[in-house]
Amino acid sequence: MAPARSVKRENTPSVSAAPKSLTQRAYEQIKGRILSMELRPGQFLNEATLCQLLDLGRMPVHQAIHRLQAEGLLEVIPRKGLVVRAESLHDILELLEARMAMEPNIAALAAERISAEQVAHLRKLLAQSRAHVHQSQRAAFRDLDRAFHLTVGEGAGNRSLAAVLRPLHERSDLIWHLRIMPQDGLKVTQKEHEAVLKAIVRRDSQGARDAMQAHLVSLYQRVLAATLNAGHPTASFPAPVEPFGRSYVPTSTKDRS
Repeated sequence: MAPARSVKRENTPSVSAAPKSLTQRAYEQIKGRILSMELRPGQFLNEATLCQLLDLGRMPVHQAIHRLQAEGLLEVIPRKGLVVRAESLHDILELLEARMAMEPNIAALAAERISAEQVAHLRKLLAQSRAHVHQSQRAAFRDLDRAFHLTVGEGAGNRSLAAVLRPLHERSDLIWHLRIMPQDGLKVTQKEHEAVLKAIVRRDSQGARDAMQAHLVSLYQRVLAATLNAGHPTASFPAPVEPFGRSYVPTSTKDRS
């Protein structure tokens, strides 16, 4: 019986194998260029320029633009056209808040449900990222970072959570383009990822939850502290964001809100 089921799966076309619509292609390509900052924050665009850039017709580009507007990546400025939305510090911190609300519990589930193959893949990813902790290798580390978090998400065995997690990590590309992060930031992240994996391997759900929370809180603090140290005007800072209590908000920000 098992071989028959296997043959059936192999002969059944997968959803991922289906060709993408032109609208989906336009959406993914424009979004990718925004998140990679090839299209810079504040840059003005128009549909004709995007059609030429992507070698696609007006209708799929127009529909993709509407979707990206709904996601907050593009804005329409009357009499000027489209503009790539400049993500503020507040936006980035909100993104990290959203991840803090989800990923610690996802890691806890992964500690209970993850497969041996997924654990092996996580080990491989961390072995690779360990060799890319220098800031000059930031792009390679970013890709491994995303793969690590998404594999943990898949290890939780809940497709709905994994589907919600994926776009949050796509938006997290914005963090990787901040030029003010500390020089040892990748080494810190590597160490924190290893703590998450150790807890998952031990099947310690509470330890995995705590390790993932500590990692995301650390990232939140590093983003905020680095921005403060860069000398940005205090008017640009949001009020301290405290979904998990005041303890993780750097003291230096409390008088700046």
